[in-house]
Amino acid sequence: MWSLLPEKGDEPKFRLKVSEIMNRNLITVTPQDTVFKVAQLMSEHNIGSVVVMERGVLRGIVTERDLISRYIAKKDGRRPEEVKVEEVMTKEPVIVRDNIDIDEAARIMVEHNVRRLIVVNSDKKVVGIVSSRDILKVAPHIWFILSERLRLAKSKKGWSLV
Repeated sequence: MWSLLPEKGDEPKFRLKVSEIMNRNLITVTPQDTVFKVAQLMSEHNIGSVVVMERGVLRGIVTERDLISRYIAKKDGRRPEEVKVEEVMTKEPVIVRDNIDIDEAARIMVEHNVRRLIVVNSDKKVVGIVSSRDILKVAPHIWFILSERLRLAKSKKGWSLV
C-alpha cells in the first residue's frame, strides 16, 4: 500500500534532516531570570518558547504552555517580575540529534506530546530548536499521518507508531 511516510526498511531517495529546517537563532534565558523577561522575549521575537541555559549547559525550556500551566493558572498573586524561570521551566526537555530525519522528529513530538525539540550535535552541544510549525512548513502530510496512527494506536492495544 502506498503511503506518504516510508515503511520500515524502505529508504526514500531524499530525506530532510532536522538540521536543515531547525532554527539556529536560539533565544535563551537563565534559570534565575524572570517570567517577565521570558514573556518580553517571546513577544519581541514572536516565538513560543525560550531555551534555558546556564554557563553553556542546557537546563530546560520555557514554552507558552509552561507559562500558562505553571504561572498564570496558579494564581498565587506573584507578579511576573517575582517568579523565576526555574519555577516554571520544563527541566528535562526532549532532545534530538541534528542528523535525524524530520519524520522521526515528528514521531518523537507526537509520542512525547510536545511541539518543540531541542537539537544537539554529536558533541551534545545545543545547536538549535525545531518546532512542529517548522516541520509543517516543509512536510504538512506528516502530522496527519502521525495523528491518525496515534489515534489508532490508542484504540488498539499493542499497536505502535513505528
